[in-house]
Amino acid sequence: MYELYPYFTNDGSVGLFSPEADDIYHSTYGALTEAYEKFILPADFDKYFSNHNKIKILDICFGIGYNTKSFLNYFYEKIFHEKYIPQNCYIEKIDTDNNTYNDTRDTNNINSENLHHEHHNTKKLSTKNENDNDNDNDNDNLISKPEIYIKAIDTDKTLAFLSPFIMTGKRFLRKEKIKFHQEKIEKMLKKISGPKIKIKDEINIILLLKIIEKHPEILEDAEITSFLTSSKYRRYFSGYMRRFFAFKKSKICKYTPLRQLSAYLHNIYYRYISKRQKRALNTLKMLDFNFELKIDDARKVLLTDNDIYNFVFLDAFTPAKCPCLWTVDFFRLLYSHLDNDGMILTYSNAANIRSAFLEAGFYVGKIYNEHAGKFTGTIAVKNKSLIKNELSEYDLGLLKTKAGIFYRDENLTGQNEAIIAAHETDVETSTRISSSKFIKQWKKIKKPD
Repeated sequence: MYELYPYFTNDGSVGLFSPEADDIYHSTYGALTEAYEKFILPADFDKYFSNHNKIKILDICFGIGYNTKSFLNYFYEKIFHEKYIPQNCYIEKIDTDNNTYNDTRDTNNINSENLHHEHHNTKKLSTKNENDNDNDNDNDNLISKPEIYIKAIDTDKTLAFLSPFIMTGKRFLRKEKIKFHQEKIEKMLKKISGPKIKIKDEINIILLLKIIEKHPEILEDAEITSFLTSSKYRRYFSGYMRRFFAFKKSKICKYTPLRQLSAYLHNIYYRYISKRQKRALNTLKMLDFNFELKIDDARKVLLTDNDIYNFVFLDAFTPAKCPCLWTVDFFRLLYSHLDNDGMILTYSNAANIRSAFLEAGFYVGKIYNEHAGKFTGTIAVKNKSLIKNELSEYDLGLLKTKAGIFYRDENLTGQNEAIIAAHETDVETSTRISSSKFIKQWKKIKKPD
């Protein structure tokens, strides 16, 4: 039976432990904070959207979706409202009967005459003032829709399907007793809690609707339902999203009189009272948003993929345990899928990973975490001008040691165990200096940066 090993990290988001690898998926100082600091902020999406209206993102090892959701959350909160909804802009909402209505209306005063309407709303952005004449040409003031395409890849369908339900921003974290042995988690959780970051309900709703659209089987997945209704895991999932999912499931169930009444009441609630669902659906219509979830080996997916991406989130499990997505051959495949002004971001600082990127033809730089005051990741680009923090002399020297020997997977079909064994042989037979010896020599002459 599939088991989850969740725990709350210090920013109120959920982290996961992998017993197979005896390691954690997410930083204990903050799973969501890590996504922002290592993928979202270094990408400088503000600058990107100042010159572009379309974006394609590849999210490798989607997991429970923190990187994709963090991007959508950041875009929705910061870029969308600043660029696509100017301050002098008002939003006109139109129902299917072409009767305009005000979203700030009192939901308690909805009369029975309106209850039969199917309010599948569309939005129109207009930069005219409310006092302008109705005869003004609105078409001149329409703001074009931003186009967002995200392809997310993971081999774990259960984790991917659970992604819209994962709790974030949990307040008043109480000390929890970890039900599995992991000293690293227990040690880190003793540190002071960080700021609470929360993914908006609108983002989770949008993501769930897109998953249902492409994978309707989620509504009848007994394992997903079991997790969401289990008292063991309930505290790790959003109560709002669990209720929303139950509502979506009820629409496909065989109706008994009781279920008919329940569905009717749910319809009233979600169509006329739940402002969060309205905002989500309206935002979805204002965006040209396409989300494609692939449950498969990323190597196999990209071999038949013709898309070119602006950003790649490479968040595969640690190279020492899962090297198949860290090989020089896989990076060459990524090179063919990256736009000339595109960027690959990853949390790894390892010398062999940076060496593999260079060997694959990329320019390589470092991600600097201002909050932590240190370098916490790597970027790979085709356009060198996009690099803000270049590799130092020390970094480049480390790449020439045994630590810089990269993984190989020539046919892009190798198993992790075989890739690791071949890499160990390469290291053992290499005449390169060891990294420890290089570091000792370096410290004698310079302090590493």
